[in-house]
Amino acid sequence: MEIAPPVLIKGPGFDLREIRSVPEAIEYLEGWPANARSPFWYLASNALHGAVDGSMQVEHAREAFEAFCKGAGVLLV
Repeated sequence: MEIAPPVLIKGPGFDLREIRSVPEAIEYLEGWPANARSPFWYLASNALHGAVDGSMQVEHAREAFEAFCKGAGVLLV
């Protein structure tokens, strides 16, 4: 499931990452520290898993993931 347009996020240092699919976004979220998971993390996770099972449109899951990234300060704008 492709995410269009891709979500660009900042990593450590000058590292940039382009999230291009729902599975990539889920993998990124799963790597987020458990003690730093905000309500936006849970919303994004639920939305992305909903996109996988067909109960959520991919566009809406992308928006939720982007909102999480923005709130976490990792969204490249």
